[in-house]
Amino acid sequence: MSVGHVSRIFESMGLSTVCFFVKSFMHLIEQMKIPRTIVTNNFVGRTIGKPYDLSNQTNVVRQGIELLSSATIQNSFKII
Repeated sequence: MSVGHVSRIFESMGLSTVCFFVKSFMHLIEQMKIPRTIVTNNFVGRTIGKPYDLSNQTNVVRQGIELLSSATIQNSFKII
């Protein structure tokens, strides 16, 4: 839950955030009301992908940057 708290504090100071989660935490994402979230279908501990899978990891991070630059409403999330 601390990710949500830190994200909201940063947002209140004018710093935009994107949080990355694995799909198994979907039930918590809605409760935490995180402003922008990327949800991946990876395993816990591998949120942005398998070790050394640079192609997939780069894709996930790019999706986060795109969400950060394009999301106009609070509590937007994208499942990839």
